[in-house]
Amino acid sequence: MSKSTWKCILSAGSSKVFGLGLKMLEISIFRNVEQPDTAINEVLFYGAGDEKQVKQIAQSNLYCIRFIIVNASATVDVCVPNLSSETLAKCLVTLHQNNKVKIRIAIHSSDDDDLENLELFAKNGVEVKVLRPEVRLEHEFVLVDARVAGEAVAALGALDLEPAGLASAATLLTSEAAVLTALHREFERVWDSDSDITRLTCD
Repeated sequence: MSKSTWKCILSAGSSKVFGLGLKMLEISIFRNVEQPDTAINEVLFYGAGDEKQVKQIAQSNLYCIRFIIVNASATVDVCVPNLSSETLAKCLVTLHQNNKVKIRIAIHSSDDDDLENLELFAKNGVEVKVLRPEVRLEHEFVLVDARVAGEAVAALGALDLEPAGLASAATLLTSEAAVLTALHREFERVWDSDSDITRLTCD
C-alpha cells in the first residue's frame, strides 16, 4: 500500500487525531526529497476520557484498520488470542468471497463467543486453525499481502474492531520490512506448530 494511498485514508478520518497524523505524515514525506521514506508507520491511539470523543476516535481507527484489510490483493494472515469480533469476521469473509484473497486465521484459544464466527468461516471456505499451545500466546496482529513485495502492511496490537469496545490500548500500522519479516516468520511458526490443533476448512 503506497504512502499516497495511506494519506487518503488519514484525510478521510473524522477525528482530530487524523488531522495531526496527516501533518506528521506530510513532514515525513517532504523531509528528504531525494530519498523519500515510503514506509507506513502510524500508531492509532484509543485513549480515555470523554466517552463521545473516545468513541469517535475508535470509529476512525476502525475505518483505518478495515481499510487496510479490505484492500488486500493476495493474502491476509490473522493471529489472535480469540476472535469474537463480528465486524472482523464479516470483513474477512466478504474479502475472501469477493476478491478471492487467501485468508488464514490462527486462534490461540477458543470459547463460546467465537463459535458463531468459526462456523461462518468454515461455511465460507476460510481456513482456520484453533491452537491450544501449552503456553498460552497473546499474539494479536494482521498481516496483509505479506508475500507481495512493496505492498505488505501489518496491524499490530489492539484489533477489536467493535467501536463499542473503546480499547485503551494502541494499534501500530506499519510497512517496515524488518517488522513484517519478523511477524511473517512468527505467523508461519505458529501456523506450522505441533500444538493441539482444530483445523476448520470447508471447500
